[in-house]
Amino acid sequence: MTISRDVTTTSMIEELDAELSSAMSRLVRRVRAEKTGDQISESHRTALALLVREGPRTLGELSEHECVKPPSMNQTVNALVESGYVERRDDPDDGRKVILVATPSGQAVIEETRRLLHVWLQAQLVALSSEDYATLSSAVAIINRLAES
Repeated sequence: MTISRDVTTTSMIEELDAELSSAMSRLVRRVRAEKTGDQISESHRTALALLVREGPRTLGELSEHECVKPPSMNQTVNALVESGYVERRDDPDDGRKVILVATPSGQAVIEETRRLLHVWLQAQLVALSSEDYATLSSAVAIINRLAES
């Protein structure tokens, strides 16, 4: 009996793993579709959002955070600079370094993207039944625990 229970539990865990991974991927794609027009790519948006959220960073710090090589991040930064969303400044603590700072235009793009995402998500939440809302609320707590472990 224990063996069949373990097999059933393993099978259920594998099934939930596949379903949860698929659902999360679809939700992330759907959320990304809500960004502001086609102003910037997703990789550009995430780098810019980090600068807006956490402040100035070096190219190396951005590369490390985004898990890309510095030459790739340099291309992203160049595009953001050309668009007027980021500017390069001398590091006040080390004149050999350059820090990257989001401009007011870059901050506005990120703020508008966030606003549109919240408008879309809130519209989806309002449309839920009270039972689905309660289930989703519980699921959020569980997902947060998974993310922290």
